[in-house]
Amino acid sequence: MRYQVGGSLHSDDPTYVTRQADEQLYVSLKTGKFCYVFNSRQMGKSSLLQRTSYRLKSEGHSCVYLDMTRLGIEDTTPEQWYKGIIISLFYSLKLASQIDFQRWWEMQAGISSVQKLQLFVEDILLPNLKSDSLRDGKAKGIFIFIDEIDSLLSLNFPINDFFAWIRQCYNLRPHNSNFERLGFALFGVASPSDLIADKRRTPFNLGKAIELQGFELHEATPLLPGLKQVVSQPQAILQKVIYWTGGQPFLTQKLCDLITEVAFETTTGKITLPPGTEALWVEQLVKTRIIQNWQSQDEPEHLRTIRDRLLFDEQQAGRLLGVYQQMLQAEEPLEPGRGEEEFSRLPLRSVPSDDSREQTQLLLSGLVERHNGYLKIKNPIYRNVFNSQWVLRQLDNLRPYSQTFNAWVASGYKDESRLLRRQALKDTQNWSQGKSLSDLDYQFLAASVECDRREMQMALEAARVLEVEARLEQEKKTAKAIEARLAQEKRTALLQRYLLVAVSIGLLVSSSLGIGTFILYQQTRKSETIAKNSEIRALVSSSVGLFASNRRLDALVEAIKAKKRLQKLDKSNTNLAPQVENALQQAVYGADEYNRFWGHTAAVMAVDVSPDSSLIASASIDKTIKLWRRDGTAIATLKGHQGAVRSVAFSPDGRILASASEDGTIKLWQRDPKDALWRISRTFKGHTASVWGVAFSSDGQTIASASWDTTVRVWKRDGQLLKTFQGYTKAFREVAFSPDSQTIAAASLDGTIKLWRRDTSGWQNAKTLRPLQGHTSWVFSVVFSPDGQTIASAGEDTTVKLWQRDSTDGSYRLHKTLKGHSAGVSGVAFSPDGRTIASASLDKTMKLWDIDGTELRTLRL
Repeated sequence: MRYQVGGSLHSDDPTYVTRQADEQLYVSLKTGKFCYVFNSRQMGKSSLLQRTSYRLKSEGHSCVYLDMTRLGIEDTTPEQWYKGIIISLFYSLKLASQIDFQRWWEMQAGISSVQKLQLFVEDILLPNLKSDSLRDGKAKGIFIFIDEIDSLLSLNFPINDFFAWIRQCYNLRPHNSNFERLGFALFGVASPSDLIADKRRTPFNLGKAIELQGFELHEATPLLPGLKQVVSQPQAILQKVIYWTGGQPFLTQKLCDLITEVAFETTTGKITLPPGTEALWVEQLVKTRIIQNWQSQDEPEHLRTIRDRLLFDEQQAGRLLGVYQQMLQAEEPLEPGRGEEEFSRLPLRSVPSDDSREQTQLLLSGLVERHNGYLKIKNPIYRNVFNSQWVLRQLDNLRPYSQTFNAWVASGYKDESRLLRRQALKDTQNWSQGKSLSDLDYQFLAASVECDRREMQMALEAARVLEVEARLEQEKKTAKAIEARLAQEKRTALLQRYLLVAVSIGLLVSSSLGIGTFILYQQTRKSETIAKNSEIRALVSSSVGLFASNRRLDALVEAIKAKKRLQKLDKSNTNLAPQVENALQQAVYGADEYNRFWGHTAAVMAVDVSPDSSLIASASIDKTIKLWRRDGTAIATLKGHQGAVRSVAFSPDGRILASASEDGTIKLWQRDPKDALWRISRTFKGHTASVWGVAFSSDGQTIASASWDTTVRVWKRDGQLLKTFQGYTKAFREVAFSPDSQTIAAASLDGTIKLWRRDTSGWQNAKTLRPLQGHTSWVFSVVFSPDGQTIASAGEDTTVKLWQRDSTDGSYRLHKTLKGHSAGVSGVAFSPDGRTIASASLDKTMKLWDIDGTELRTLRL
């Protein structure tokens, strides 16, 4: 007896586990209720559908299975989509012998697609299917099972009318008894609120929700026969299997299958365990064959599906991880020997369940489940794989301020020196626009705003005090000047009175006044010098602080200001001049940043420089491409993509710019010689998911694209598709041509670099080369050296790897591994002479390496 890991089980499969949901769905449909089974993937929805359909058919009812993924998603019009549904119903219910479909369809011209569907059901389907009574006296039913309902949410037109039509079929029952025979069951990874997005219409609140829970131990008895063949205590082993998987159908079948595989590896084909050791044996098997190195052992894919659903939407990932992090912190750690009892008991500090968008997404991922009004992690396998350390790594990759954030959390939320201020705070606030962050992130930003506001207020108050002191000092000087003037007038009057007899005294008084005036002038000059010296010291201090904060371009500006102020003094301060010189030298010789380009409203994902170095193109999450001159002047903003732009590339002649987007298209932009504006010249459509990489061949006539639909495509520049490299299980992140345009390399999320070589007749008969294996996680970037003898790749495993071409057979082999980054490496590039390699990492640094692997320099953001 073998266990089936993945896919739908046949209705008569001996390992099918009957759950409470089986009877609920069967009974609900027979009693005339519309039903929906919404749950995470690999929970046995499709097997439940097949089993229920088989039971109903065996009783004489008509059942139709509609897989929404087969009707098409990309470039499908509403009319094509609705016609596909009608044709599926027409042929599935074998109405071809009774109706001329083509003639009927032509007669419905002029009405909407959903009206055609309604007329087909009401005038064709229900009247032409027999309504004979069955043995129980009830009329023969027609049940429509709709699978993969969540794929409808990706259609490029509103689908509200379709779900409103299903509700109408239910509401028509009192008016047309035929509709009492019609039933619906919807299956998919969605929530009822997703189905009708138009808030002005009645929500999809129709039907009965069928809860699909994991296997209970008493339900899982169909799995025992297979275990009895290979282990000595099958009942005890099955109990531990259900504990570790929480009854999750896919994991339960997989773990039973692993036990069978391990037994077959023994000489006897059966495992005999001493009584009482079953729990320890199953625990070791789970840890070694599922949990440890889970990304490479996750075949068929399950855990990676959960990971991708958590991280795919960058705008929501932080919020989802934050809610899940609260659950990890709420569930108390399991004590040795008390695993089953401790996990089954609901912790006192669990997270209450609500209908929030984040909790709904977590439930649909399959990672958590509801339990007595609270959320809990579904099973120990998930808790060990997606543990606190994994969550912290993912949050660090998402946050641009992760280092200061983690230090602030480690201080118990008390160390205000770790909070953001001034420009760093503004940059972070701009980054957070449109994103849904965790509660702790918002608490950190709120504390940063309050701290920055308080320091700004203190600075303003200090400036106000200095201003008052300066005003008082000025008033004292004015009072002294008035007193001096009065004294002078008195002396002048006295001199006039005794002019004839005190000429010598008058001369003496005049001399005294001149000396006093000179002294007053000197004092004024001294005060001005002190004020200017204070200003210069402030600029020096600001420059040093900015340099320490890695804002080195700003530090250079402040140092130059200080130097200019010092040059304007009549006589340089011997103590101040060295300070100014030191700050200026530090800023000049320590500055890494040459220029800064501002303009995008969201994260910038890729840049490319034109072959003549006159233009720079940048691609952004804000769905635009911007073109800049080298001095930072923005000259154009290219709009046209409907999703985030992930990659840009100039053609070798610099006249065409290619862009790849999450909307699944590649667009070519060309400068119009009439008005010098860049416009879309061509759009390539064919990928069924986001496109993350695009590259030109050296002659500019061929374009390669890499996509999350697990394919790499090769196009002619006029849009003709030459070749699709497919059959892979993981998405591609980046693609590159060799300098001679004979080889294409693509970075894959399965941890390898795929290679294809052009045939003499063209790319249509390209040869697939041996993939390059060496990275232990996702490969983000790949690039050829200028001479084509070396390939550099960058991965999530924090390394850059160099692959050298073998002169004997032309294959590439691992030559060096460059280590130094502390987080995933997202990009890599060669210098024009091929002697220097640049790498960019999520640890917020860029590193320059010599071709021999020596680290030359680290540039920090």
